[in-house]
Amino acid sequence: MRSATSKTDHRFDLPALPASVVSLDGQVVGADQASWLLRSSADGGKLLALKWSRLDDSAILTQRARYLVKLFLADKISRKKARTIENDFRMFFRFQGWLWSIHRVSFEWSDLTEGIARGYLTHGLKRTADKGNDFSRLRTFYRWGVARQHTDFDPELLRVLRAITAAGNAKGHHVRFRDTVKGPFSPDELLLISNAISAGRGTDEDRAIVMLHLELGHNPNASARLRNKDLIRYETEAGISYHLGIPRVKKRTALRETKRRPISRKLGHLLENLRTGASEDTLLHWLSPMNPEGAINRMMRRFVRAASLTSPRTNRPLVINARRFRFSIATHMAEEGASAFHIAEVLDHTDTQNVRVYVETVSSIADPVAKATDAALVPLVNRFRGKIIDSTRAPAFEGLPNQVIPAVAPDLAIFHPNVGGIGICGRDVRKDGLCRLLPPLSCYLCPSFAALRDGPHEEMLHSIESFIRHNEGASDQRVLMQLEDVRIAIHQVMEQLAANKGEQ
Repeated sequence: MRSATSKTDHRFDLPALPASVVSLDGQVVGADQASWLLRSSADGGKLLALKWSRLDDSAILTQRARYLVKLFLADKISRKKARTIENDFRMFFRFQGWLWSIHRVSFEWSDLTEGIARGYLTHGLKRTADKGNDFSRLRTFYRWGVARQHTDFDPELLRVLRAITAAGNAKGHHVRFRDTVKGPFSPDELLLISNAISAGRGTDEDRAIVMLHLELGHNPNASARLRNKDLIRYETEAGISYHLGIPRVKKRTALRETKRRPISRKLGHLLENLRTGASEDTLLHWLSPMNPEGAINRMMRRFVRAASLTSPRTNRPLVINARRFRFSIATHMAEEGASAFHIAEVLDHTDTQNVRVYVETVSSIADPVAKATDAALVPLVNRFRGKIIDSTRAPAFEGLPNQVIPAVAPDLAIFHPNVGGIGICGRDVRKDGLCRLLPPLSCYLCPSFAALRDGPHEEMLHSIESFIRHNEGASDQRVLMQLEDVRIAIHQVMEQLAANKGEQ
């Protein structure tokens, strides 16, 4: 270790901290302030504050050590999302607290040893929910110091740290074991929520929040960033329909990206009535501007109290939060036979590693052979699992009114409003809940679908083939794979229609 005199304020060999830094998404952060302030996303979300007094109070880390932390985060702000920066800052705070508990002496980064690093990893694995993630963050910081050639960091020690395996926090266990409080909702619990919505329980604002996450299951940060312009209304011969442009979360880009999702007419009408201000104003304007994500979960809890919802599994007030809705949608999709690619698309994951738990733990997966078979073997696999009907004059499904599915897919610029719907949806919303898939395209893969004999199937097929042809090199490959399944299913519909016509 260095002597006490060398641990005071020898910073002359370190670069100056800039007065301000620009974040990955364009936010200007005052690096010369006592607290660094930035939003979780540039277009909205929680206001994050890095309060440097939290590191200064204990002062286990020396002034030089704390200054290096500032240099590290100032550099990282321009390359990483705000939540990542906040997680790193909190790691340093926890590391300093752990150091205080073991020896309470001032600490320079040159004092870090393999023993201290392994001790912190063991502490994380036993005491924190993040398990080894804090050690990984500390190792990333040390790698930065070595790369910047600061004298406080030793390349030999970095090689040792890289050889240490850090187990991250457990993923998917709430889903895997169907946790009654943190896992997906049971069908009975979802029915309770749906009935409370139908009965108009709670305020309009609280009910809108619950409906939004019940239908779409997205991250609260996406809800907080919704703009008035993101709510889109369509009028077709089949009636009025609504779509929402959901802001994408956790994408490594500074630009605001959205994905359009269909929502129920009831939710669309409610949001339309609650909307105020200009197109760029916040759609959910009643959320707290300081912490809108936290406000969303508070409103869900308030809705539970207003509706007096009790879980039949725990006999206690039903625990509702955005994460459970997300789990429920993905679990339901897996039970209906949706592929991992499709679930990842709906949850807006870049890959399938975070959705495998839903497919692996589902009790019944429809048509597993189809999911393991290449498209070249299409004659052996029936991707169209619905039925064909002649008209909408008679009920297509016993006990249910005919729900016509319009031939409109705004995400792919598919609009066929003047040729009628593609068919009838056979889901009983009161029993099964809202569809978690992506109509009308996913309907061709759904067993609860009745295709109209004179529906615009050929037009839909041409539109999809045109999209695939023009976006083969630009679109995400898994999106094209999903569209290929839909294309094959439409082909099978048309083959059945041709065969029936030949028999007649």
